[in-house]
Amino acid sequence: MITLYTFASPNGQKASILLEELGLTYKVHKVDLVAGEGRQPDYLAVSPIGKIPAVVEDLPGGRKRRLFGSGAILLHYAERTGRLLPDDEDERAEAMSWLMLGVSDLGPSGLSKFRFAVMAPEKIPYAIDYFKGELQRIHAAMEERLGGSEYLAGGTYSIADIACFPFVAVAAKAEGNVLDRYPNLKRWHDAVAERPAVKRGMAVPE
Repeated sequence: MITLYTFASPNGQKASILLEELGLTYKVHKVDLVAGEGRQPDYLAVSPIGKIPAVVEDLPGGRKRRLFGSGAILLHYAERTGRLLPDDEDERAEAMSWLMLGVSDLGPSGLSKFRFAVMAPEKIPYAIDYFKGELQRIHAAMEERLGGSEYLAGGTYSIADIACFPFVAVAAKAEGNVLDRYPNLKRWHDAVAERPAVKRGMAVPE
């Protein structure tokens, strides 16, 4: 049995989309980050710095295995199942590169912009403009890539697309016309959004 520890956020949605795409059975534990559940000892034993998503697997013999962080979860299950990673060596290299961009650049830039523009009690224009610029740079890179390929890895839908989609989706929802400047990115976003597993994964937790 797989237990997914998650919250209604793009990082959490990466893991639930993955599990839905793979058709793996899992149960959901909603981590109430607003109430401080992420800082409680029980959860820190699963995710050492209290972030989501995280997964605990119940294994034979009473053993448990934990995975924390969206990148670790995506890569672990793709490798374990032999799915959502291209067989072609060049496409696989692209998939790994865009996976890491989603984890280390797109996600953190999107969250940082939200923190400084929405949550911060004092608005710092430099920080807001900096992360807005970073997001524009990332979106432009994705636009160029998707101008020549159906998906980020190439012709194969992969964990790279899963790693990036929720943050592009939340940007499109927050700023209704943001994708109008990026027709290739919009085409990709709309196609990924229509996948049944993506729709289910985006709705987790209820």
